[in-house]
Amino acid sequence: MDTTKIFKNYYNETKEKINKKLTEYNRNIIHQDNDLIKYNLELFSNLNSEGKLVRGTLVNLGYHLLKDDNDYSLGLSVAYEVAQTAILAHDDIIDNDDKRRGKDTVHYANYNKYKKYSKEAKHLSESIAICIGDYGLFEANKIIVDNYMNDNNLGKVLKNFNETIITTIKGEILDTILPFESKYNLFDKEGLEETILEIYRLKTSHYTIIGPMSVGIILAGGTEDMIKDIEKFGEKVGIAFQIQDDILGIFPNEMKRNKGSDIKEFKQTILYSHVVNTKYKDEFIKYYGNENLTDEDIDKVKEILIKSKSYDYANDMMNELYNEAIKLLNKISWIKEEKKYLIEGFIEYLRNRKK
Repeated sequence: MDTTKIFKNYYNETKEKINKKLTEYNRNIIHQDNDLIKYNLELFSNLNSEGKLVRGTLVNLGYHLLKDDNDYSLGLSVAYEVAQTAILAHDDIIDNDDKRRGKDTVHYANYNKYKKYSKEAKHLSESIAICIGDYGLFEANKIIVDNYMNDNNLGKVLKNFNETIITTIKGEILDTILPFESKYNLFDKEGLEETILEIYRLKTSHYTIIGPMSVGIILAGGTEDMIKDIEKFGEKVGIAFQIQDDILGIFPNEMKRNKGSDIKEFKQTILYSHVVNTKYKDEFIKYYGNENLTDEDIDKVKEILIKSKSYDYANDMMNELYNEAIKLLNKISWIKEEKKYLIEGFIEYLRNRKK
């Protein structure tokens, strides 16, 4: 049975429904009397479109595990996607990114607007983006309340949703500090891999997998034991997904040019934590964290990761985690067999992605 195809069909159908509601939301928020507010909410709504909507789909899938009405959870899916865009507005400042989905980020668009007037434009643009990110997070809560005001599960939904955001921020705190401490030898290398895996668990597992599925289940009236089951297998899927993301960040598919952003940013990954414990550490550190990398330098980094077996180490860990997740999924008795196919298809969809 081709479970990946089953998931893709579900994903495409659900994505279309979410996108329709998200487009309506984006169209409505730009109706503002004040031109300065309108300009920035237009930036937000623009970035809040044309996304993959995977998290929104997982909200719907979580609900669908218990209920067959696939439309009731769409408002919650939209709220999750709005929160995603809000968090990215903050992330783009932290990562100093000027593009998101091929579009100017909120802070970069404002910097270009004001840079000719003053050196204060950078601070101003980042301040605006922080405000827009805050706006989006509270908007997400408002969307949930507006859609489910009369639902008996509203309180539990909001509690779970906000706990997921809080957990994600904890992971972001670690992810922001760790590269600096690691680069300047302020962090105990013995605990490096463990801390990196903790970041993966807090950020990717909870925010990308556990959070959206759990909040959908809660909306459908699911129990705490059901959420615990989702947490067990979802943690492994999320960590595997992030390891794969880090691998693709340095070893992209043949159609994508490697810009070396992870290398330049001194990103802390399983690849990094493994290679610095090999005899190739000193050679690797000459390149890692260097903002002026050439294409030849990037190729050298890839070569070191391969000959040090760091690539194999990360790739094997990723596949082992995906396999463990499927085993845990098959042990969950309350999920119907045909709906397990959807989740297994999702896992294989992730495993086989090339970007």
